[in-house]
Amino acid sequence: MGLTVGAMAAREVVSGTVEKVDAMKGQVVVKTPAGPREFNLRAPEKLMDVKAGDKIEVTIQEDGSAVIVEQPPAKK
Repeated sequence: MGLTVGAMAAREVVSGTVEKVDAMKGQVVVKTPAGPREFNLRAPEKLMDVKAGDKIEVTIQEDGSAVIVEQPPAKK
């Protein structure tokens, strides 16, 4: 088929609700359907506008670092 398992597992997208943000460490804890997950962000400056309760999507890179790929606007 031309695809290897490694190529398919290179990235993962996780959606959930932010539970905790540690901007100093560049970490965020996201509540997912499978339970809470902690991510070390590749670009910690993205955490400046993220707070507990926000709904986000995170892409996990092959090296294990994470990138926020979408942050829907907060409902008012």
